[in-house]
Amino acid sequence: MQLSDEQTVLITGANSKTSEALARVFQASGRKNVIYTSSHPERVRLPALSPVLALDITNRKEVKDLCLRIQPNVIVNTAAFTNVDACETDKHTAWTVNVTAVEHLVQACRMTDAHLIHFSTDYVFDGEHGPYTEENTPNPLGYYGKTKLASENVCLMSSIDYTIVRTNVLYGATQTLKPDFAMWVLRKLAECKPFSVVKDQYSNPTLIDDLAYLVEKILQTRAKGIFHSGSPDWLNRYEFARKIAEVFKFDNRYISAVETADLRQIAARPLRGGLVSLKAETMFGMKFSTVEHGLLTMRRQLQLMGHRQWAL
Repeated sequence: MQLSDEQTVLITGANSKTSEALARVFQASGRKNVIYTSSHPERVRLPALSPVLALDITNRKEVKDLCLRIQPNVIVNTAAFTNVDACETDKHTAWTVNVTAVEHLVQACRMTDAHLIHFSTDYVFDGEHGPYTEENTPNPLGYYGKTKLASENVCLMSSIDYTIVRTNVLYGATQTLKPDFAMWVLRKLAECKPFSVVKDQYSNPTLIDDLAYLVEKILQTRAKGIFHSGSPDWLNRYEFARKIAEVFKFDNRYISAVETADLRQIAARPLRGGLVSLKAETMFGMKFSTVEHGLLTMRRQLQLMGHRQWAL
């Protein structure tokens, strides 16, 4: 089923990197009737002149009232509590944002007959045998992964139309230089001081614009089920950091490699993570960016946004 331009799309978490990429892709495609929401709308900067409404998705009544008023045909949930270590120390907030809020959105979709597009992560897997396909059985190591798996199950057990998109290591250009691994590496490189990056955590980093393009394809087809997204390049964080230095023309001699165990982080990380995106590529006829192409895209976009210190 092809969605018409008249259909209304409601985006939660408008201050996220994904929402900003969605706004770019929607603007390029000419998609209209997109409404963005955020718990702090005053902080949102989007490339398109789109309305941003106040919405706390952890408040069931707020979600219900807004959705009954707007009557969205599709809800795209980009909101999440993604600080992996903080999820271990603040489990209440992690569960409220990552699970309870999704329950509220599912209830709203049921009332308005809307299609829910919800984002998840490769952290639902244990990292023993990645990269993973949609058919692999989840087995999260930490509380973040457990909340995201629980949110998936909320969708799976509902009676609504849903699409779950799993991602890993999102990166890309944003107006306000929102933090991600690539921006963290760039800031460290700019300091010209030694820093360490783990060499035993593997993933296939996802450019946020590719993720947004995948969402546009899902909107066009109203495809349901679970889809994985990610680069064709499967590499460790140390290799990714060195590629960032190369593309952005920084000296990589400041980057050293360490083992994950050396960092003594609160939450366990899946080491051999990542996601196989063949299903999405086959169904939608798309290709995800290689790491090099994705970083070149990010560099060009930062330059166009005026962040020339990162795009020399």
